[in-house]
Formats: sequence, C-alpha cells, structure tokens
Amino acid sequence: MSHHLSRTGQCLCLSLIGFVLVTCGGMSQVAMAIQATPTTFPTAMTCDVTPRSTTEVFRLAETDSGQTAAILALPTGDPADPATTAAITAVIHEMAACLTAGDMLRFYALHSDDWLQQALGVVEGMAIQTISIPTLDDGNRALYLGPWHVKILADGRVMAAVLLVVNDDLRPDPDRTTVLIFAHPDGRWLVDETIASVRVPDCALPVKVAAVVGPPPGALFDDWGPSCG
Repeated sequence: MSHHLSRTGQCLCLSLIGFVLVTCGGMSQVAMAIQATPTTFPTAMTCDVTPRSTTEVFRLAETDSGQTAAILALPTGDPADPATTAAITAVIHEMAACLTAGDMLRFYALHSDDWLQQALGVVEGMAIQTISIPTLDDGNRALYLGPWHVKILADGRVMAAVLLVVNDDLRPDPDRTTVLIFAHPDGRWLVDETIASVRVPDCALPVKVAAVVGPPPGALFDDWGPSCG
C-alpha cells in the first residue's frame, strides 16, 4: 500500500511541476507525466539555496500582475560566453536537485518575483499545491537536458533551451522543451520567464518552441520539425 501511495504522489509531483512550467510559458494544455532522457549532468547535485518563505510565495501568487503574456517570436541574441553558460548551467542543475527533493520553496528561490506572479497566479490554489509536492521516490530524480541555444539578449538577460525529464528514456518528447530566460538581479541568475510556444513565419498559430531551438544535443528523436498544425 505504501508503495502505491508513493507512486501516486510521484505522478502528482510531476504533473504539478509540468503544469507550472508550461502555464508560465503560455501553453494551454497541462503537461502530464514527464519522461526521461539521456544526460551528462554530474551525479552529485545539491539544493541548498536559501528558500523563499511560504508567506512570500502566497503573496506573489495572489498579486495581479495585470499582464497577459503574449506569444511572440523567439528573441534573438548573441552566443553566450563560456562563463555565462556555466553560471546558467549551475542554476539549472540546482533547479533539478530541488525538484528531485520536492523542495519547491528552494526551487522558487531560483526564480524571479515576476516569474512567480505569472506562473502561480494563473490558477487559484496552484501555490499551495506545488509547495506540497512529495520527494521523487524509488531512486528517481529530475534532470534538465541542456542547456543549449544559450544566447545573451539585448536587455542583458540570457535565454537557454532545456528539457525537463526524469531518468533515462532515450526519446524525449519535443513538446516538453522550454526556453528559460534568466535575469541577473542582485548579482545572481534567476529564471525570469518561460517560453513554451512561439510565433514563426508562415504559421497562423503558435508552434512549440522546440521547432525553433531544435533538439537537445545528443538526443534521439523521431520528429523534431516545425509544424503549423
């Protein structure tokens, strides 16, 4: 019985994580079970950033930003230097460790106030649901494949493509690719925006961002091409 409850909790955890990420990116559908993919990340990852308080998270979730994120073309920029890429990668590693631990207060500490307003303010009760997710069980851990397509934008922020996965499935789903945009307030990099869908020429409707950034380096895939349907 305890094993069944643990597996159920894990599914809830992954569904809620996926929902937060794609909601902030402007997608209409909920991402359900997050599958796995190969990765070159180190085995030792820690989640030790100073956590946000529940009071702070609830306050930001209840704040009406008054803005609806429009779906636009993917920003353009110059390739990031190795030091910036390494700093972004370190944040992504810690995000994955926090998701594995179910420590969303620390996960949210790696995101900006604006991100929290947009991600958690969309659905009533989302803040309390995500704060309450369990630790991944049975030796499972969350991982980000990437980053790739790392660019420095005109406003000084940095964008990077990532794919959130669990364990070792060889064929990741392109639709779970997102582009994270990092800001640098107070001398540290924080996720400031998530892009899941973009506009491209000759397509009347938005397409998944994977169509623009391409597949993760080294990943196997059946179809990663742009589609207007």
